[in-house]
Amino acid sequence: MNFRLPALALLTVLLVLPHTYGQMSGASYLENINQAPTTLTIKTSSSVADLGTPLTLSAVVSYPRSGQTTGNVTFTVENGSAVVATSTAPVNFTGTATWSPSLASGTFTIFAVYSGDSNLIGSTSPSISQTVLGGSPDFSLSVAQFSVAQGQTGATPITVTALNGFHGTITFSCASPTSQIDCGLSPAVLTVPAPASEITTSSPAENVALSVATFSTTVGKAELLGAFLLSFFLSVHRRKHLVLLAAVMLTLLLTGCGTGTRYVQQDGTPKGIYSVTVTGTSGTLSHTQTVLVTVQ
Repeated sequence: MNFRLPALALLTVLLVLPHTYGQMSGASYLENINQAPTTLTIKTSSSVADLGTPLTLSAVVSYPRSGQTTGNVTFTVENGSAVVATSTAPVNFTGTATWSPSLASGTFTIFAVYSGDSNLIGSTSPSISQTVLGGSPDFSLSVAQFSVAQGQTGATPITVTALNGFHGTITFSCASPTSQIDCGLSPAVLTVPAPASEITTSSPAENVALSVATFSTTVGKAELLGAFLLSFFLSVHRRKHLVLLAAVMLTLLLTGCGTGTRYVQQDGTPKGIYSVTVTGTSGTLSHTQTVLVTVQ
């Protein structure tokens, strides 16, 4: 029968030595038993399953020499970077731990971590992908914040993703809570085709461009010139007919030239952070995203 020694076992050994008085003396020493490295693998009963179908995850601990295994395995299910489910299960004598999670529809990443025991070093499994089909057809919108210079126009893509076999027409609109910026969408209507198969729950549809325009302050040259002439003639005390002549010239400038050449001063929309809402509607489905726009 084979017996395994725990790590850092303290072994006491009696050394029988001759003694002049017929007594025996003993000595003790420490012997380190190194923990064995392990590998952990994980598998699923079905990598693509329908919603409501039972799933079983199995994690198996392996190491160079066979023997009894103890410890725990922690399973983790992630959707993107978010943890959606976790569970810890004990390892049986064959080194296997199992878990049957209940997952919503979506595509998930699953991995497991073995805790190790007094004889074995812990380990982490490579991740696997788990897809759960089902749920109602839907779509999602994703848009990142962006920047635009004062007096200019900027644009950013809105990513549309079809969920659970969604297909159809999506109508888009945008709005700004302030009159200091304006927004537009291209195209305003997007047609999402039917998927070729239901292998995954989501698939990219297309991008819609969101544009944001900032405003400039427009100042007329004639207005500035008229104000200058008026201040000039009022500051000097000329004869009465000269003042009358200046008033007539000023009137002509303001009425006739006020709609002439103008110049643009690029500081209309103040610098700051503004919000724009984007809404996509298809039948009874409607989703809204808020994007932050920084005017620099």
